[in-house]
Amino acid sequence: MSEKHLQTGDALPQYNGKLRVFAMRFCPYAERTVLVLNAKNVQYDLVFINLDHKPEWIFNFSPKGTVPALEYEQGKAIFDSNIINVYPDEQYPEPALQAADPLRRAQDKLIVENFTAAQSAYYTAAFNAPALQPTMVENYHKGLEYLQKELESRGTPFLNGDSAGLVDFTLWPFLERFEALPLIGKPEFAIDRTKYALLATYIEAMKNVPAVKAYYLTADTHAKFIESRAKGDPNYNMLDTSEVCCMRPRKKKE
Repeated sequence: MSEKHLQTGDALPQYNGKLRVFAMRFCPYAERTVLVLNAKNVQYDLVFINLDHKPEWIFNFSPKGTVPALEYEQGKAIFDSNIINVYPDEQYPEPALQAADPLRRAQDKLIVENFTAAQSAYYTAAFNAPALQPTMVENYHKGLEYLQKELESRGTPFLNGDSAGLVDFTLWPFLERFEALPLIGKPEFAIDRTKYALLATYIEAMKNVPAVKAYYLTADTHAKFIESRAKGDPNYNMLDTSEVCCMRPRKKKE
């Protein structure tokens, strides 16, 4: 398996007739799409790109060169994780990742929306520390408190219910990365397991979800990438083990 990120001048890998995800291994938004496809148990190829030296062809799939982008038919793609991730859930009905109740689907979207301030605080703490303000730390912890209250209110192991769903896979990539912040000298962002006992239990449960387990990176690994990016030289290929483009097939759901 390779985690090599293709860059300017590299050729576009041959299209094999499967869904194909263009991603960056450390991008939380791209991870959302990977988790959804893993959970849907559909077959797909995964191509990583260097976001600092983008291959020319990525703009054919994502006009701004952002990831993720999902090629659903040769040369045809959709982009933006919030748009992409609804598509496989509707295209491949089982297992359903969204609630059947329209009101619950709307409430799930509100959870994601209300968590964006915590996500923004993470990005500032990780990559632009001089701009970090006390209010951002407050917003971060308000986000954690909000999630814990939602878990308590719903009374289920996951926000989706008894199994992880789209709302969980949308939030998880940031929770995964939050654990790296104390390792880079940001102790104020630690998730206190006494204060956030229910949330901590949820985090551990998410780590054991098969769709997450197949793609999960440790806090230490995320910390190393954050530090490399903060130095101006992001080590995209720190996980690479070969010189072949990474493709991860999944067994297709019949």
